[in-house]
Amino acid sequence: MARSSGGPAAVAELRSGQRSRAMLLLRALVDIASAHPALPGPLPPPRDAWHLLVRAERRSPAAVDRLLLHPPVGVWLNRCLRRLRGLESGDGPLWSAVGHLHAVAASAALLAGIDFRGAVPVRDGGVILPALGFARIPDRADVAEVVMTDRKAAVVSGPYAVTLPADFAEEAPGWHGLRRLRGEHRGIVCSPYVDDIDPYRDFLRIRGPQRLTDKERQGWQERFDSAWRLVAQQREVDPRGIGACLSSVVPVPYVAWPEPFSASSPEAYGCVLLGGATDPLTLAAALVHEAQHIKLSALMDLVPLIEQGLEEIHYAPWRLDPRPLRGLFQGVYAFAGVTGFWQDRLRRAGSGPARDTAAFEFALRRAQTSSGLRTLLDHAELTPMGEEFLHRLEERLAQWLAPPVPSVPGRLAADLIEDHRMVHRMRHLRPDPGRLAQWARAWRERSEPPRELPGTSVRPTRTEALTRPALARLRFRDPEGFARLREGGGAGSPDGGDALDRAALDRADLDRAALDRVALDRAAPDRADLDRADLDRAAPDRADLDRAAPDRADLDWAAGDTTAALRRYRGRVAADPDDIAAWAGLALSLPGGPARTALLSHPELVLAVHREVRTAPDTGPDPVALARWIGARTGR
Repeated sequence: MARSSGGPAAVAELRSGQRSRAMLLLRALVDIASAHPALPGPLPPPRDAWHLLVRAERRSPAAVDRLLLHPPVGVWLNRCLRRLRGLESGDGPLWSAVGHLHAVAASAALLAGIDFRGAVPVRDGGVILPALGFARIPDRADVAEVVMTDRKAAVVSGPYAVTLPADFAEEAPGWHGLRRLRGEHRGIVCSPYVDDIDPYRDFLRIRGPQRLTDKERQGWQERFDSAWRLVAQQREVDPRGIGACLSSVVPVPYVAWPEPFSASSPEAYGCVLLGGATDPLTLAAALVHEAQHIKLSALMDLVPLIEQGLEEIHYAPWRLDPRPLRGLFQGVYAFAGVTGFWQDRLRRAGSGPARDTAAFEFALRRAQTSSGLRTLLDHAELTPMGEEFLHRLEERLAQWLAPPVPSVPGRLAADLIEDHRMVHRMRHLRPDPGRLAQWARAWRERSEPPRELPGTSVRPTRTEALTRPALARLRFRDPEGFARLREGGGAGSPDGGDALDRAALDRADLDRAALDRVALDRAAPDRADLDRADLDRAAPDRADLDRAAPDRADLDWAAGDTTAALRRYRGRVAADPDDIAAWAGLALSLPGGPARTALLSHPELVLAVHREVRTAPDTGPDPVALARWIGARTGR
C-alpha cells in the first residue's frame, strides 16, 4: 500500500479483514443484547435475527457479506455497542436501536432469496432495509413485518402493505430503492451507492431519509462521472483500488472552508460524506483523499503501525488545530495520494490555467505531506511495520519532491506553507511568561534581551478561516475572475476601497456557511477513531467568514504585488494588533532580512512581545521594527 497505494488485491484483503471485524462486532452485540434486561422490547429476541443471518449465509454468503460491509451497518454496530455499554446516549428507545439487527437480517434473507417472516422496527415513518431501500408505512406502528414467499417480498403493517419490486433498486409505490452512481473510464468502473435514506448513512449523526430529487440525483451523477474520469486517468494511486473501496457516497448539508467538505470514518468502511456541489477536479481529489483514509483505517485494524500518539499537540500543515500523531499518520497517507493525483494532472496539462492549477496544488500538497511525514518519523512511536511503511512512503514521496514547478505557482504554494505554519504558531503556542517578560523589558529599556529564546507550550484555542489559499486557487483556475475580484476592491481594507463583489466571492467559493457543529458534537465519542478519520474539521462561524473576506492586502499578495500588500498589512495590524492573519501576511510581504526571518521563525514571540509592551491598540511598537529587533538578536 505504501508503494502502490493499494490495488484491487490489497483492497480485497482489507475487505476480508473488515468482514471479520463486522462479524465479531455483530456476535458481541447479539451476546450483550441477549442478556440485557430492557430487551428485546416488542421485537423477537436478538438471537432470532442471528439465526436468520445464518440461514441467509448458507444460501448466499455474498448476500451476508454485502450486509456486513454496508457502511451504515458498521456505523450502527459501533453506535449500538457503545450505547449498550453505557458509553453513548442515543435517540429513541434502546429496543428500536438494537432491533435494527432484525432489519439487517431481513435484508440478508431477501438478498439470499429465502422464505421467511420477521418483525422489524419502524422509524421515521417507515422501515429501512439496509443496502436495499426504505418502505414508507402510513400508520404510526412501532413494528412491522417483512415477508418473503416464493421470491415475492412485502413490508406489512396492519392493513398496509408495501410490495417490494423484484429489483430492489427500483422505485415502487411506497418503496424507495437504494440507488447507485456510476463512473466508467476505459473499463475502470466505480459504482457506489448514493445513500439518501439510511438513518446511519451519516456517521456524524443519525438522520432520517432525505430523498434526492431526480434533478439533484442527476446532478450528482454528472459530477461523479466527470470526477471519476479524472480519477481513472491517473496512475499514481491505483484507480481500480479506489473503485473497489468506495461503496457509498452520502450527500450531507455540511460545508467546510476554504475547501469543500468531505469525510470518511473507520466505522463506515467504504463511505464518503460529501457536502454540496463542486467542480470535477476538486471532487476527484476528494475521492482520492478519502479512499486513502478508508484503506489506511482498514489496514490499521489488521496491522498496528503506531503506538500511543493521542496527544493533540502536533502541527499538521493542512489543519490549524493541534493534532495527535495518529491523525497526522492518516493525513500524511491521504495527502500523499492527493499529491500523486496532482502530479499526474501536472504531467498531463498543457499551458494555461489547468497547468498552473495543477502545479500549484502539486507543490502545496507535496510540501504538506513531506512536513507531516518528517514529524511522524521524528516523534511517533512506530511499530516495526509502521516504520517500514513510512520509509517506503518516504521513498515514493522523494520522487515527487525533485521535479521543479513553474515559479509563480511554486512561490505561492511556498508562501502558503509558511502562512499556515505562522498562523498555527501564533494561535496555539504560548511563550514562557517569565522569559517573555524579560524580552518585553529589554525592548522598553532598549537593552539586550536574554540569550535564550523563551520556551513555548501548546495551548489549543479557536482557529480562523484563511483567505489566501482560496485566492491563490482562484488566481490560477480563473485568472479573469481573479482580475475582476481585484478590480472590485476589498472589504475591510484599512485604507478603504469599494464594496466587495459578492458574486466574485461566490465564484471564489468564499461565501460558505458554517459547518454544523452540532453534527460533530454528536459524533461517536471515540475521539481516537474520529482523529483517524480526520473528521473534526470545524469551520468558522459567519462572523469569521465575514472577517475572512479578502481585502486589498490579500488580493495584492495573491497578485504578487508585495509592495502594496506590505503597506496594507501594516495598516491592518495597526488597526487590529491581534489580527493574526495580517501578521502572517506582513511576513509574507516583507523583503528578506531580520524582520522577515523573525516572523517566519518565531512569529509567536514577535506577537507576544508586541502584546506585552503595548498599552492600547494605537500605542504598540511598530511591528516591523519590533520584528527586526528580535530577528537581529535571535540570529536565525
